[in-house]
Amino acid sequence: MRFSSRRYPGIVDFLAPYGPFQGRTILDLGGGVGGLSVVLHERFGGRYDVADFAPFPPRAGAELAEFGVRSYLRADLSRPEGLDGLPTGYDGILFVEVLEHLLVDPVRLFRRIGEHLSPSGWLLLTTPNQARLRSRFRLLLGRSIRETGLFPDQEGISYGHVMEYTLADLAGFLERSGLVLAASTIVQNPPGRANDRLRRWGTGLLNRPSIRTLALGDDLVLLARRAPATAPPPHLM
Repeated sequence: MRFSSRRYPGIVDFLAPYGPFQGRTILDLGGGVGGLSVVLHERFGGRYDVADFAPFPPRAGAELAEFGVRSYLRADLSRPEGLDGLPTGYDGILFVEVLEHLLVDPVRLFRRIGEHLSPSGWLLLTTPNQARLRSRFRLLLGRSIRETGLFPDQEGISYGHVMEYTLADLAGFLERSGLVLAASTIVQNPPGRANDRLRRWGTGLLNRPSIRTLALGDDLVLLARRAPATAPPPHLM
């Protein structure tokens, strides 16, 4: 939780123009213990479903219900049918730090996710930036930027980073899947240790607006919407 929560302030700031969420239902896809849902409920309101490989223990689910977490659902994103059975019509779907753990076709996955959105719904996607500064240094030194020994096991479930993307990659995949990129940014999240002064200085530097354009930060943050339905040509109506 401590590692993940470093990203929460940036996500809250990014979503602020789209809140509040009163009367809306949000799906936290791959949401683990539901920490992000609790934070967003406190800031924006709304109701949240959390979906992951296995439903959360009933007792914990009951305790978190007062913080807006409505239910826990099963979703195995490593399988083509992994989203079958999830409700549809969500006003928003959170897909935070999950994509990099999956060996999947992003276009097909985004298309399936889009099927669970309402016509005006949005998808918030965050994932590591393949072009981040650290990766560029490693490549210059002739080193791999991939984690080793963390590919999926025989059941298709992986917990390491098996694939990463650039902003241009994801913008293209979203468009091909029937989603429209509405907003994006690249952020450098603060280090996990409060006393790491060098990395905190680097975080402030990489988050300056003039530096962000160089795409050197650690995380991609994107918001996409379903593409509007196009009317058929007049001669076909």
